[in-house]
Amino acid sequence: METNNNVDIPAEELLSLLKQQIDFFENRMAERCGMKLYKSANGFTQKEIYEYAGAKDCVATLTLNQESAKVFGESLTVVFVYYQKDRMAIEKNKMALNEISNVKAKELLGKLDRSLYDLLLKDGIPTKDIVEMLVGPASEENNTYTSPLLRKPKVLEIPFEGEDNGNDIHFMYGALCHFIADGIELTPEEHNEYLAYKIVLEREKLTEKEREEIFDKNGAIVNQEVGYFWLLWKKKAGKLTEKNKTDLMLLSQNRIANRFSLADKELQSMGLSFEKLAKSYPEKAALLFSKIITFHEHRYNVVGKHLLYMSFKSFLHIYLRHVKELAVENQFGERSKFQLAEKDLKATMDIVLGSLNDEYQTYKEEHPNNRFFRKGNMAYYYNGDYYDVDILPDGQIGSFYKRVDK
Repeated sequence: METNNNVDIPAEELLSLLKQQIDFFENRMAERCGMKLYKSANGFTQKEIYEYAGAKDCVATLTLNQESAKVFGESLTVVFVYYQKDRMAIEKNKMALNEISNVKAKELLGKLDRSLYDLLLKDGIPTKDIVEMLVGPASEENNTYTSPLLRKPKVLEIPFEGEDNGNDIHFMYGALCHFIADGIELTPEEHNEYLAYKIVLEREKLTEKEREEIFDKNGAIVNQEVGYFWLLWKKKAGKLTEKNKTDLMLLSQNRIANRFSLADKELQSMGLSFEKLAKSYPEKAALLFSKIITFHEHRYNVVGKHLLYMSFKSFLHIYLRHVKELAVENQFGERSKFQLAEKDLKATMDIVLGSLNDEYQTYKEEHPNNRFFRKGNMAYYYNGDYYDVDILPDGQIGSFYKRVDK
């Protein structure tokens, strides 16, 4: 007598078992890649999104339900975006944002056109329409909003050294000519360097206006800044005469004296002076002295005609008020100081202002004589901190500092 050992399993149960197996293997694959997979047919709460990805700025690939997929496509790779007040609220109370129906995000792979990219960033996407989140590895702990540790900017440093014999003049002059040809405004320092290099490489092509700016009626260089960069090149090239050496020393002394005067005025506006700083904080005075000697104007836009740069005045205002290594007791409060080592501030500003350049260029096209702000709810978030940015009408950085919690 034969018996049938096959057991009929209902189709619904088979589908459920199959789904469990698929979920199991998907989770195993995600874990092998250092990622985590979250699924919810009914979407996620703001609390869940923040805990899974938002708190540590994790990259998340979202699978969307049919309704949102019609707008954004079936999947998006994003980082979630929070105003400072929202991040403060959810850090205090994990349920604080659950009544808000949409979550804002920045799309990372360039799959969206500009209008949809802006829509996702400004209005966000319904949390109920996110049915799956594949979340990448968490950022380092010291990059989270709540951590008191110093931040480390996420950069790859590529060392570059100029040629000691002055031959790098061709590269530098070429770069400045490229900016001019593309309609990109030069910084004041770059303008003087350009004229100095043009004297060396293409003197015959100087315009009448340029000649009047550089020389007196006898053909001697009377523009001290142009003369300074011209003599620096001659020094690199080993072509200084004895008179050149004397002239370069005098121009260097004048340049440093002018910077010390500006630094002293800035210190006086803070209730200090260079003399008081040197007496009470010799290490800070020594650091400031080295910065004064070595400072060069620094641009943040390599595209876009509207200048965006750090001048010496910008440097003084930012570093003396907000860098711990230079700030003194009771100056502008401990909470306004950067959570950055002094050596890392430049890289952080490069990243933040470089990221803002497209927005800045667009704004300046419409408002060429206005200041550009990113403050309050629009403070720029990077690497665990919110930064207030103020750019003066001429492109100088007016202020740049870590936004204080309020």
